[in-house]
Amino acid sequence: MKITLRLYATLNVYLPPESRNNETQLELPEAATISEALGVLGVPMSLPHIIFVNGCHVLRPDLVTRQLQDGDILVFFRPLAAGSPRPAESFT
Repeated sequence: MKITLRLYATLNVYLPPESRNNETQLELPEAATISEALGVLGVPMSLPHIIFVNGCHVLRPDLVTRQLQDGDILVFFRPLAAGSPRPAESFT
């Protein structure tokens, strides 16, 4: 089966060199799991924190059991942080 895998932020270093727009196509065996898709590219399971399959959020415990289907689109993000480094009490 064929799926589309999108890796954003610092995860994109795991994409093959021929990838464009943070995405690549993967050929996987039928009933492959999300964790198996990550393993094909050598992405450590500890890195992605925000995961979507076809636009639906997937919880981390489901990575090893959620089976993919032909045409699925997987999207992975690292945790994002923003804001001021100052303690909250300094804003008063």
